[in-house]
Amino acid sequence: MRLASCIAAALVLCAASPALASSTIACRSTISPADGPELWLSVGSGEAGGITGASLTLGRETLTAGQGPNAPVISQAWIDRYTLRLDLVDANAESRLVRLDARRRRGSDYLGTLVHAGRTWRVRCEEEG
Repeated sequence: MRLASCIAAALVLCAASPALASSTIACRSTISPADGPELWLSVGSGEAGGITGASLTLGRETLTAGQGPNAPVISQAWIDRYTLRLDLVDANAESRLVRLDARRRRGSDYLGTLVHAGRTWRVRCEEEG
């Protein structure tokens, strides 16, 4: 009986543990996916979830939040069922490098705009595996 109680307690604790999962969202140009920017977002789940990482690639340029000295940082980020927003700024938070503003209307993808280096692209953001 004591063994059964221990097993039952262990099962209850495992079932009550929060899931520590994350996912990736990829945003690509809807006009020229091969030539436009690619923005990869790491998204955590659970109560402390949200956008935890960002990396932009455009041609030979790559900006990755928090990677290396003078790396850009995420200054503001928001994700919910209908909205996806991100501001990526320089290490001193003196200038905005990337702004993403996307909305979900139907389906699972977010549609919106990405602004970088004075240029605006229409983008589609979708969850990757």
